[in-house]
Amino acid sequence: MPTEGLQQANVQQVRRDVEGAISEAVKRLRVIEATAQQRLRQGTTERQHLEAFLDEMQYRLNAFANSPEPPSIITGPLTENQLLAMQGQQDALIKHQADLGQINNELEQLTNRLAWIIHQIEGACEWVLSETDRDAAQPKEDQPNSGDQVMWAQIALGQEAERARLAREIHDGPAQALANTVMRLQFVEQMVKQRPDEVEGELGKLRTAIQDSLKDVRRFIFNLRPASLTDAGLIATIKYYAQEYVDQFNIPVEVNVPETLNLSSNQELVVFRVIQEALQNIHKHADADQVVVNLQQRPRGPLIVTIADNGKGFDSKLVRQGRTASSGLVSMRERAATVGGTLKVESRNGTGTTITLTLPMPKFQ
Repeated sequence: MPTEGLQQANVQQVRRDVEGAISEAVKRLRVIEATAQQRLRQGTTERQHLEAFLDEMQYRLNAFANSPEPPSIITGPLTENQLLAMQGQQDALIKHQADLGQINNELEQLTNRLAWIIHQIEGACEWVLSETDRDAAQPKEDQPNSGDQVMWAQIALGQEAERARLAREIHDGPAQALANTVMRLQFVEQMVKQRPDEVEGELGKLRTAIQDSLKDVRRFIFNLRPASLTDAGLIATIKYYAQEYVDQFNIPVEVNVPETLNLSSNQELVVFRVIQEALQNIHKHADADQVVVNLQQRPRGPLIVTIADNGKGFDSKLVRQGRTASSGLVSMRERAATVGGTLKVESRNGTGTTITLTLPMPKFQ
């Protein structure tokens, strides 16, 4: 009996040591996470203010360029020297805006990855400790599955990351377009009073801007949930998205697909989302000028999807080791796993990147 008591005391002591060590590690990580989120909010606010300032500056420059005399429509007349100074300032601010956007994107990826790591640590801790503290009277099938808890935590984090991405796209797209439209309408109101002969031309420009914004909104809705995936099927949806991608980013995309595919509806959605995410990553990071998307499926065999680019590539070992921000690749792997698939990434610095998605045959066949 004394020996059993000593063994139990040892177990409890190890348990307390594990809990204490992990608790301290999580606390430190949460401090870093809070700091990163604060800096991300500051960067987002700075970018919003910069965008508003650039919009006002652009309209002042447009008003000056389209008038034979320096206008006083917005904030007063501009001299030629002031115009040149504003143009130089505008160029510098546009570069700063691009740099700030890149920094914010990287910081957001790191913040999401850090939150994911914290949940992983907490889930792994719960799983380890549950193995040493099972209630023998409770049937095994009634015990909570820690692996499932970790999985649901990952899904929840993925949902939050997706919401953050959508919020950023709404701000940079439809919301910014509406703000620009309001500003241009205010400009037109002043033109009606002071330069009525120029109103028609400005209204034409405004109509074109609204039409472009409407295209962006439709593209945004399509990216959220492509109705064509249900109506026209996966092949037509991929071709449509690839053409929209070419039109938007001017990056050639070659699409090779079979006439028919044998997939479940869930698998079709995963294939489309993986291709969508891969193409977006190419636009943001690869500096590629050629992309090839291939889908191959033998009769009653697995589907193999490859997305290859000739961009600058990266060290894929760092991604596997978790030493670089790769939330997009993590998201693609998790999507593939939900339908029993696998994702492989092959890349080296300067040699481009190839992503291979493999999905088994649907179980209902």
